[in-house]
Parts: sequence; structure tokens; C-alpha cells
Amino acid sequence: MSETRSVRTRFAPSPTGHLHVGGARTAIFNWLYARHHGGVFIIRVEDTDQARSTRESERMVLDDLRWLGLYWDEGPDTGGPHAPYRQSERSELYASVARQLLDSGHAYRCFCSEDTLEAKRRDAEAEGRPPHYDLTCHRLTSGEVAERLAASVPAAIRFHVPKGPGSVFDGDVTIDDLIRGEVTWKAESLGDFIILRSDGMPTYNFCVVVDDHDMDISHVIRAEEHLTNTHRQVLLYRALGWEIPKFAHVSLILGQDRSKLSKRHGATSVAAWADDGYLPDAMLNYLTLLGWSPADGVEIFDRDTAVAAFELDRVNSAPAVFDPQKLAWTNGQYLHKLESGELWSLCKSRFEAAGWLREDSRETRAWFESALALTQKAAHALADFVPALAPLFEFDVEKELADPEVAEVLGSEGLEGFVAQIVEDLRANGAPCDADAYKAFTERMKGASGRKGKPLFMPIRVATTGRAHGPELVALIPLLETGARTPGLAPIVPPLARAEALLAALRAPGAS
Repeated sequence: MSETRSVRTRFAPSPTGHLHVGGARTAIFNWLYARHHGGVFIIRVEDTDQARSTRESERMVLDDLRWLGLYWDEGPDTGGPHAPYRQSERSELYASVARQLLDSGHAYRCFCSEDTLEAKRRDAEAEGRPPHYDLTCHRLTSGEVAERLAASVPAAIRFHVPKGPGSVFDGDVTIDDLIRGEVTWKAESLGDFIILRSDGMPTYNFCVVVDDHDMDISHVIRAEEHLTNTHRQVLLYRALGWEIPKFAHVSLILGQDRSKLSKRHGATSVAAWADDGYLPDAMLNYLTLLGWSPADGVEIFDRDTAVAAFELDRVNSAPAVFDPQKLAWTNGQYLHKLESGELWSLCKSRFEAAGWLREDSRETRAWFESALALTQKAAHALADFVPALAPLFEFDVEKELADPEVAEVLGSEGLEGFVAQIVEDLRANGAPCDADAYKAFTERMKGASGRKGKPLFMPIRVATTGRAHGPELVALIPLLETGARTPGLAPIVPPLARAEALLAALRAPGAS
């Protein structure tokens, strides 16, 4: 590659569904490398598989990339100097380059049917030969080719890989992969291959070379699974006299059982993690670390830091393991740094869907921000906040009593009398509304009952909230009390009513 060639990278998804985390990682590496070098990042849609590719899937993939913050300089929706950016719209260019290869003698028409080719493959396997094409159509005379074309016999176009001494393709094919180092393919490992099918559709190895050349791609950063295609592509570059880009093949992403990541390992699409409340910056941070590491070893960094530090020489060729627990931890680090207003904006729709926010007002927002602050440090995803706040809105004394941990607290000696003391104090003094009032409340309970430590605080928690676990009572009790009086929220049972319901249940006939 020319030393002065500017950096141009591309991500070329097949639009068959939401963006997979493996594809997202490849897109991130291309984006980071282009931005680090002040280059251009391109999106090219590889939609030649007409049976599976749809415009709706394309929209989904582009939306996933936008969610990640990977904005592109050229693409199907933004245009650019090398438009169109969908392979389905570039057929004339592919046909033109195929004719160029035919005219130069580097390609020929192949009239063999699928049935004939399958029979040839079976014969080769039976005889222990490589299943390479046997050159039947390469030996046709120009007259025989003309006859078949005149008779409208379907014809593919096949690239010729000569093996003889003196050929421009004589010898092995070697590339210097920027991640894997020197990779070599033996000359005898490859037979003549199809570049244009009989229906006029290009094969992957052909159109990717044409597109990368036409779009002046300097660095092809893609998944390891494409490495086996590279020697075919190098030969096409040579035949066409085109400059060969630098290649960098990133490793596979494995599940925790070290098999290839798939749906059986859980969510594998970027959209699924977004729906669960993972943040774009956290996802980009985590996926960047799947195979790459910064020199300083820092695990949490913003995208500007990643752009400044990213180089391919720090990308590991070994497979990377996708760890949902580590992703959750990473996301939690980002969640914990959010300001209350940011967190509210991200969670608001979830609270509306739960039926808890019935009127958006300054009062309801202030209450939710306080509630979020109570649970923020324990959350790893936005989806965690709904179950975390559910006990504030959902109170059913029978269900609470069915909780083994609640039952254990209530089964202690003298508990009914202590709950009666809690109810009496709340009736007389009201629920504590701040830290000082809470301290005074607990001191009164301590003096009235003689309890201290866990025997004091666990019954207070169960009586005022209905649960054996939760945020600190000094903040939770005031939150329940103010929530019960805040218009625009779903009904919240205040601490006194919860304690009264519990006391009634303990005094009910048959209660143990």
C-alpha cells in the first residue's frame, strides 16, 4: 500500500436482522481506526443475498450503529463520492469488471449446470482429488462459446487460476496481516472459482474486491471467518492490476463455554442489550476490549480516549470471550456516574410502561429522582430499576408474609407487641421525613422495646416496608411517605398503613 494513501475503512453488513455483537465489534474497530488516523469510515450494505436481505433489516442495522454512536462519513443513507453503497445497486459495475477479466483472459464463461458440477465434485472426492473445477469450459474454443451463448445456455463467469511456471499467479499467495502476521496459502489449494453467477449476481469474493477498490478502501478490518477468502481476493487484485489494501482479521468472539457465540449463550444482538437498558458508551467500551487493550490497562474509558489510543498492533489474534457479567459490571460503572436528571430521562418510559407515572410533573420527577438515587449504585442496567422500585408501588400483606425471610423476622419472640409499638409511634408522630426524624424515631423504638441492632432494625424494616431487604430505611421511609402524597404517581401505601396491615395480620385468628 502506498505510504501516502489516506486511511479509509468500511463496515459491510449483510442486512438480515439486527446487528450481532460480533459485527458491532468489527464496526467499532473500523470506526476507531479511521477516527484515530483522521480517515474516512464507510458503511456499505452487502445485500446480494436477495432471499434474506431486506430494507427493513438494513434500517435495523443502521439504527443499531447509530445507537452505538458509530456515525459514518459515506453510506447508503448519506451518499458519498462512491455511491451507490448497496451492492444490489452496483450490478453494472460488477458486469463491467467481469467483462474486463474476460477480455484479459483471466476469466471465462462456464456453462456447467449445478447438477454437472455436483457430479464433478463427487467424482473428485471418490478419487481423493481436491474438489477443484476440472477446466472443462476453459478448454472450449471461441466458436463453442459463441454457439452456447447463441443458444441461450446459462453461463456463469469463472476466474482462472493458472498453475504453470511463469504465470503471474505462479507460487503461493502470502499476505502480511496486521493482526496475524504473515499468512500463506499454497498455490495448489485453489481452483478456478465463480465470480459472476449465471443469473448475473456477483459472488462475495468478486464484489467485495470491486467495491473495496472502487471506494479506495485502504484497510480491510473484518472477522477471522473471512480469512479463507483472502487468497482469492488477492489474485483478483493482481489480475486487475489494482493496489491491494492492508488486511486485518479480528478473532472470533466465543461464549463462556469457548464455543462460537450464538443465541444459546443468551442475547447476541446489540438491540437486545439496548432493550435491557445497556448504555451505548458502555457497550462500545466493553466490545472494544474484546480483543484489544490499551497500553495503560484501564478498563473504563470514553470514546475519545479509545480513538486516541486505538491501533491494530494491540489487537490480539486469540479468540475473545463474551462475558455478560463483565458487560453488566462495565455498564454499571457508567450508570453509577449518571446525574439524576440523565437517569430519569433514560428510565421515564419504563416507569410509564409499568403504570407508575401517570402525570409528568416537577413533583413526580423529583420523587423518581430520589427513588433512583436510592437504587442507582446497585443497578447494572436500566431494566434493573423497575424490579428495584417495585416494592414501593406493590404491597400485599399476604404476599409479604409468604416471604420466608419476612416470616423469620416476624416469628421472633415478642414481635407482635413491637409492631404494635411501631404503629403507635407512627400514629402519634408521623413517619420520619428526614435523617434527624428517622434517628429520633429509632431511638424512641429502642427505648420503648429495649431492642438494639438487628432485632431492632429488621422488624422496623418489615413493618414499614413489607420487605426484609431494600435501600437504607433513613431514605426509604420518607420516600414511601412522600410518594403516598404525590399526585401523578400510582397509589403508594405509606409506612403507617403497611405497619397497620401487618399488625392486623399478626392478630388475625389462626396467625402463628
